[in-house]
Amino acid sequence: MGERVLGLTDVLRSLADNERAAGQTLSMVPSEAAMSGIAKLPLLLDAYHRYFFNEGGDPDRWHFRGGQDLSKLETDLAVPLLAELGQAEWVSLRPLSGLNTMTLVLASLGGPPGSDVMTLSPDVGGHYATERLATRLGLRVHQLGGPDPHGLDLDRAYEQVAAVRPPLVYVDQSHCLFPLDVRSLVETVRRASPATRVHVDTSQWLGLVLGGVFDNPLDCGADSYGGSTHKTFPGPQKGVFLTRDPQVAKQIEETQEYLISSHHFAATISLGIALLEFRQFGAEYARAVVDNTHRFGALLAERGITVIAQDRGFSAGHQLWLDTDADSIAPQVASDRLFQAGIRINFMAGLPGVTGQAVRIGLNEPTYRGLAEPELVELADVFVAGVRATERPENLAARVAQLPRRAWRRGPTDSESALARQALALCAASLAYPASE
Repeated sequence: MGERVLGLTDVLRSLADNERAAGQTLSMVPSEAAMSGIAKLPLLLDAYHRYFFNEGGDPDRWHFRGGQDLSKLETDLAVPLLAELGQAEWVSLRPLSGLNTMTLVLASLGGPPGSDVMTLSPDVGGHYATERLATRLGLRVHQLGGPDPHGLDLDRAYEQVAAVRPPLVYVDQSHCLFPLDVRSLVETVRRASPATRVHVDTSQWLGLVLGGVFDNPLDCGADSYGGSTHKTFPGPQKGVFLTRDPQVAKQIEETQEYLISSHHFAATISLGIALLEFRQFGAEYARAVVDNTHRFGALLAERGITVIAQDRGFSAGHQLWLDTDADSIAPQVASDRLFQAGIRINFMAGLPGVTGQAVRIGLNEPTYRGLAEPELVELADVFVAGVRATERPENLAARVAQLPRRAWRRGPTDSESALARQALALCAASLAYPASE
């Protein structure tokens, strides 16, 4: 009681300060991604306030009409683009996040309460929440493991699946440097229990799958895949689901009717814009993410930083894990030093094969921001100097601020374009809402 509540002036000042900092710093958190300004636009406009339920366009089902005039931005833009890029017959844009997608899949395909499901052990990158979520849904969880943090014991998996014959194997690879061999896993499951479905959570890999760098799980025999849209895919914080199986599609559709109400219509439109952009540059971007990650891992190792999985080429995707404890620097200390140097990273415990905490970084957003050679060399120099505290942090921050801040392969929304001017006019109009006249 008696404490001052922040006012609008304070809020705007904080937002302005954060925007200013975002323009001068670099995020290397692998589970976050920036998207284009034009893709952000729907989140500011009237669409943000509206429901949209009538995907079929039935004239008798416009019970909520706020999204009616924009409905084609979902049905004729976002949905077909996701199906095209994801090579799927049926897709859902209704999940709100990767974890919400997980809930939808477990509730739809995991069977009634008391059913058995298979997931991945955290020792091979399984998601921390899967077991607890499945248990809350009344499912009994069995975990698949492997001989090392980056692969599965398929012989043991065959025995486990054959013994339990679960309705669903949920491949929840969350903490990962290398993708699992989905094709071999699906073949193993099919031999052990032909009726068992396999869903692959591609939250970490979605941009690399849609960009064609990683195999599409459906081509590998999986029944479905999906996850969040803001890690390697440069989109809004949302979730998606994809399948070619009409029965799976029906089960998901029936469950999402009562599990998800508002699916954040504006974010769906934002996703449609991001998909439209990705169709133009996604393949090149996805390849650049992988190349930049491998290159940056080598640059750090050359400068004396202990990079995990160096013997395997550091990483096949967008993440690198650093054992700074081995370099006599606690991960949190490394994080604090890098923060002062203008670089945002993630440190955490629970990474497969890692004792204690480690630093986790991603090259997805730096790549989207336009970094390549020689900027990666400069970034590596700054990164190592920041971790080791061999230069003043303000000097390092000034160097980070000089790194490129360009969207991937600038297109028709450059600041001088007619589209950019139209978008800015929409932003200005939204601030005046509701209009006085």
